[in-house]
Amino acid sequence: MLEPSRPSDFTLGLTVFGPVTETARPGQHPARYLLEPDGWLRAAVGPGANQTVHPTLTRWLDAPARDALWAMARGAGLGGDGVTQIDSPERFDPPAGRRVYLIELTAGGRRYSAAVSEGDPAAGPLAAIADRLAGLAWVSPGP
Repeated sequence: MLEPSRPSDFTLGLTVFGPVTETARPGQHPARYLLEPDGWLRAAVGPGANQTVHPTLTRWLDAPARDALWAMARGAGLGGDGVTQIDSPERFDPPAGRRVYLIELTAGGRRYSAAVSEGDPAAGPLAAIADRLAGLAWVSPGP
């Protein structure tokens, strides 16, 4: 169980795999987002973005923005149905042609990694996190 308040070591990694399509939702673009404990958000967007990419610094997020992302991650149901727990996220091989969200979370000294395919009910919270991160990283709609 994740604690209610954001821990000091909170780190959030989210990789969006999938086809490049014209979409109104920036969070559906292939991308790699990494929020570090000190508030720096890193982002890489495009077909080459995957879980092994270390994105460049994009912007610094203040405590309220990190708290909001913590609340979203905490409510994502990482242990629920439709969520595939991943032991080694750097070796995760997503299915071709499908949008998949790979989340990596560090909190309170523990690490969590899971993958969810778009269309699964458990994907909704991860898609919302992707949309929020894309907005914070100034990703625009379109291919």
